[in-house]
Amino acid sequence: MGNSEIQVSHHYDEEADVLYFTFGGNEPCYTENIDDFLMVEIGWFSHLPQGFRVIGPKAHKLKGVRLKAVIKKAEKQFLSIMEERRKEIERQEPLFTEFLDRQVPDFVASAW
Repeated sequence: MGNSEIQVSHHYDEEADVLYFTFGGNEPCYTENIDDFLMVEIGWFSHLPQGFRVIGPKAHKLKGVRLKAVIKKAEKQFLSIMEERRKEIERQEPLFTEFLDRQVPDFVASAW
């Protein structure tokens, strides 16, 4: 894999009082609530973190250190999600390898 930079962007919706952080992907996402302040956006297909939302930063007076603590919590949640995804990939890898070893040679031989 090449070295690629993740483009982190943020947007504050003043009317909704929501601070959005995204990592530049266009994948459809679903959200998981972490606590009263934080929602993590998970890619529908990749199941990897695509961003997060800080709910009510003005209403909860989340500035400076408190906002950094919420963002740090998002980071920990991302790492946890990615670790679970890694475990799932490792669990499925032998099944995929076995499928390739058994089924693909027969398919290739019969296709031509």
